[in-house]
Amino acid sequence: MNRKIIFAILVASLLSFTSEAQKHPQLRYISLDAGFNMAGIRSSGNYDNHAKNYGVRLGVSGNYSLSDQISLGAALAFEQKGAADPVYDINTNLNYLALPVYIKLAAGSDPRLFLTTGVYVATLLNATRRGERFISGQSNAINEKVTAEFSPLDIGLTAGGGMTVRLYDDFDFLISAGISAGLLKIEDTPGHSPKNYHINISAGYIYYIGFR
Repeated sequence: MNRKIIFAILVASLLSFTSEAQKHPQLRYISLDAGFNMAGIRSSGNYDNHAKNYGVRLGVSGNYSLSDQISLGAALAFEQKGAADPVYDINTNLNYLALPVYIKLAAGSDPRLFLTTGVYVATLLNATRRGERFISGQSNAINEKVTAEFSPLDIGLTAGGGMTVRLYDDFDFLISAGISAGLLKIEDTPGHSPKNYHINISAGYIYYIGFR
């Protein structure tokens, strides 16, 4: 191979490495997203086995990049979880303030695809049980505060993926989906170990405060 070609390749590689080193690591962006959850409580005979409890999710996130493909993220999110009664039209609603921490792997340019995996810690804000119970032809309205019945802390695993689309030099549109599985027993039920799980879909915006 011609020496000039070899030299040009080496120079291009060095410039690329220097550019990458200047960009990373950095606090890359903050984002805001909103969506909805489909939640359930597993490993318990008191709740429906499927994710039939619907709620909202609101979150603000920060991203710290290690390279163009790999970054670390953390979010502060309000999440509604819970589950449906297997017999009556009653839903147990659990409102959490969650702190997910995750690794993000990204590929592509525009649109840019990504995968995330990590853990979360959540504190229970409140819990209610609402609906109707029909017994012997009689309808009984249920509206109870049941916060004391549940653990104030939940810890679990998360995974997700999504896509970002460039809107402006410093703004992207974001759409994502994810799942979580709680690891802690959230309710003292003899013979069972009830734990949270949920599926979520959300959309939002990314604002770049560092290099793309």
